[in-house]
Amino acid sequence: MTDTKDNRLTRLPMQHPYSLSKADRLTGEKNVQHLFVEGKSLIAFPLRVVFLPNSTQTEPVRVLFSVPKRRFKRANKRNLLRRRMKEAYRLNKHLLHESPIQSTFAQMVAFTYIANDLLPYSLIEKKMQEALRVLQETWTKNAV
Repeated sequence: MTDTKDNRLTRLPMQHPYSLSKADRLTGEKNVQHLFVEGKSLIAFPLRVVFLPNSTQTEPVRVLFSVPKRRFKRANKRNLLRRRMKEAYRLNKHLLHESPIQSTFAQMVAFTYIANDLLPYSLIEKKMQEALRVLQETWTKNAV
């Protein structure tokens, strides 16, 4: 079977369970400012997590990943750490989505890398899992 150009344009992209689509990412200067000014935070070293409920968004969780330029001057190191955090989140985001509470309200979440040196992916993933569990417990407590 051959695909025509029209057929390819009308096909919708398949949403994989481990994907991190553009719709899942937090964008917009106002949203980011609002999150950091009014959000609550927790620390699972080397990650600082800032979160805030948001009733206006359509996605259940929208995330932001940040590595400060003050700690890592070279862009390649910041990009490497950001990629490691995104991958750790992408593979473990099911920890947030398995809660029945999560379907009732939306959240904005920012992950900031706060360590002063490059840490291996395995440690970042372990701490991301810990942060997601604590985040889910916090949301469950606040919703009850």
